[in-house]
Amino acid sequence: MRGATALAAVVFALVCCANAAADMPGTISYQAVLRDGTGTPVPDGTYDITFGIYLSPTSPFGIWAETQTLGVEGGIVNAHLGSVTSLASLDFQNPYWLGISVDGEPELTPRTPFERVPYASHAGTADAALAGDDDWATHGNDIYRGLGNVGVGLAPVHARLDVVGGDGMAGDFSNGSLPDPAVRASNVAGTAGAFFSNTTPGAMPALSAAVYGRGEVGARGGHFSAGAAEGLYAESEGTNTALLAEAHGTGHAAEFLGIGGIDVEYQAEVGGFRMTNGASTGYVLMSDPNGIGTWQPPAAISDGDWVFAYPDMYSGPPGNVGIGTMLPTAKLMIETTGEDEALFLNDLGSGRSTVKIVRDTGTAVDHTLHLDILTAPDGYRFIRCERGGMEEFHVRADGKVWASGGADFMDDVDVLGQLTADGAGIDGQLAVDYSGDRVAEFTTDSAGADAHVVHVECTETEALTEGVAVYGKWEQSGEYGVGGQFYGGRIGAEGRAEDAGGIHIHTGVYGHATNANGNYGVHGDATGGVHTYGVYGTASGASGSDHAGYFQGDVHVNGIFTSNNKFFKIDHPLDPANKYLQHSCVESDEMANVYSGNVTLDAGGKAMVLLPDWFEALNRDFRYQLTAIGAPGPRLYVAEEVGGNSFAIAGGEPGMKVSWQVTGIRQDASALEHRMEVELIKNPYEAGKYLNPELYGMPETAAVHYQGNR
Repeated sequence: MRGATALAAVVFALVCCANAAADMPGTISYQAVLRDGTGTPVPDGTYDITFGIYLSPTSPFGIWAETQTLGVEGGIVNAHLGSVTSLASLDFQNPYWLGISVDGEPELTPRTPFERVPYASHAGTADAALAGDDDWATHGNDIYRGLGNVGVGLAPVHARLDVVGGDGMAGDFSNGSLPDPAVRASNVAGTAGAFFSNTTPGAMPALSAAVYGRGEVGARGGHFSAGAAEGLYAESEGTNTALLAEAHGTGHAAEFLGIGGIDVEYQAEVGGFRMTNGASTGYVLMSDPNGIGTWQPPAAISDGDWVFAYPDMYSGPPGNVGIGTMLPTAKLMIETTGEDEALFLNDLGSGRSTVKIVRDTGTAVDHTLHLDILTAPDGYRFIRCERGGMEEFHVRADGKVWASGGADFMDDVDVLGQLTADGAGIDGQLAVDYSGDRVAEFTTDSAGADAHVVHVECTETEALTEGVAVYGKWEQSGEYGVGGQFYGGRIGAEGRAEDAGGIHIHTGVYGHATNANGNYGVHGDATGGVHTYGVYGTASGASGSDHAGYFQGDVHVNGIFTSNNKFFKIDHPLDPANKYLQHSCVESDEMANVYSGNVTLDAGGKAMVLLPDWFEALNRDFRYQLTAIGAPGPRLYVAEEVGGNSFAIAGGEPGMKVSWQVTGIRQDASALEHRMEVELIKNPYEAGKYLNPELYGMPETAAVHYQGNR
């Protein structure tokens, strides 16, 4: 309450029921002292105070409430309950509690119970004289009881109203001319207004029902009869069932007795049909002139050619049957000029073939099934197969076959001539249009050396063109798609170009990539194992100029580069057309960098050698060499070592030219992470093998990288 907690001391001056005598007050006088959390009366002013009346000290729902704006002086507040909202709805025959909240704050606790005052005592005495005890109350012309059950004719009482009539009727309900029902039974929980024919009720129905009757053993769930009107009338709106009857065990779902039987105004739809009178195996249902049916044996009918004998119909003399034609030319000939099918067979799941054609093939035959469409475009469908309303395959007039699930061959497939598919566009080409994960899938259980799951071969040897045996392309977009992917137990993909006597260079595997953002012509990646190579190449040519790897362009190694020998090779400056010039690279047991240059000493015989600004960041442990040019320099020395990316020379003659050399050891991050080990122990895979076995008199199979053909 305005930042404080209100405490209330309550004084009741007067209590009166609003529906008591007219000369009695209709309000309740109330006085309280409002204090803050420290016990100090609240400041003077006006406050919005809400009063509520409850049936218990903790009930969340009130039965009466009003809000008054009241003046407070010295912490004291006076109010008359009922001056805003009438108290006429309260009978004051039950205990009540008063709840108070100030300026919209939470209700003060605890609630205050109402106590008797003179008016209430007088009213209680009068009500007791009228009603007999404190359990019953009056409201206008009504009498009611707030708590407990009411029993008539028995004790104890089991329900709100429990009536036992003995040998007579337990209750007789009737009303006047109003359209209201004489009796209404409802259950707000959504089950049913229920009646039972025995003392032990069963389970409620699964769906809500206005009236639910259940009979235990030996009792009916419901019984309806009438004189001149309907004994039971069922009506439903929309597509709902008007009357639903269910039976358990061997009982009947519905049984109708009476002279008139069952009268159905429209059609009757049943899952099964049984009429017992006169039934016998093979009998048929016959009708009399009044439409009353009975079971009768089928009559034998004959026109001289056909015999009808249940359940068969047959023709003795040879001849043809025509439907839609008077001149049949086959055993069964059907003609139609409408849009209906000439023949419609509907097999309702017999488990056998819908149509079975048997022909003795001991003699020469042309064909067992012949379809002859007089005129039809290429796209016309000779055969169409549907399953569940969806087309699965069809055969077109031009001989092409379309299948939604692709083709599944359980044995060898021989194609005599050309193999084509719908949409090929080129004779001899097989095109498959499929939206699943695998357009074509081939498997074999052969593991022989010559086994090929898929074998593609072109036998043409004369054409001088670059044909392609297998072509793969997958281009979802400019960024995604793999043209081909292969998995193998030892080799993922193998490319060969065998010598066929030509003059051109052969390429076993050729990689090409072009893109504006960067490309890899060949990308190799290998992981795991103790002997792993991302790219491995060997060469053994006859000219002596073979290369395991040849790069036309710059080469970058992001890691450790090792070699038996390292050379640079260029066209010979004196004879570039016929010779190469080859030098060896400088070797060292350290990761050393060598820098050199010339400098001229000043008038004092000194010089400062300036080095790049990255020099000391890259190197450490410097070594120096100085050589005088043109005359001896016995007193030359390094006056100042490298510092600030420079060093000083002194001790020479003025104007002397000096050649200098500085060696440093790498200290960059890559060098520190990958320090060079001079002597290495071969791993178990390489132990006993050689990089160059021939230099040690060992066979080729002793090479570290030897891979024998399998």
